[in-house]
Amino acid sequence: MKITSDQLAALQLQQKNAARNASGEGFAQALAQELQSDSITAGTAATPTGPVVRLDQALQAAMLTQPTEQTIMDKMSSLLSKWENYSQIIGAADGDLREGYNLLADIRQDIRDVKSDLARKPGLGQNLESMVEELDILATTEEFKFNRGDYLN
Repeated sequence: MKITSDQLAALQLQQKNAARNASGEGFAQALAQELQSDSITAGTAATPTGPVVRLDQALQAAMLTQPTEQTIMDKMSSLLSKWENYSQIIGAADGDLREGYNLLADIRQDIRDVKSDLARKPGLGQNLESMVEELDILATTEEFKFNRGDYLN
């Protein structure tokens, strides 16, 4: 019986697939063993049990969903930077209007995000809320100018 190159190529492909599966299973087994050893060590450590653990988990979940002052201020900083980039794009003689419009859409989304964060975290200050309202009005005005065709040459 003659061995053709097609048969040889099929055999090599089959061997490669078998090697991949074997190495993939080895990694999966090593990962499972590592996770089991971590859970055993974590289980033997002195940790409080019962409602205290559940309360701690609830607090962590609440902290992750609630915006902090720092995250809101980071978003505001990013928002103001985007406004600066937008003004440079629109103000340039050869500015790309598509890029400016896309940036304006990003700005609108960021404003919505900051507004929702401020709604979830009341009491951060009236000045910040009024600043976000002013930026929202400015974004609406710029969108109106785009739609009206003010920036066409």
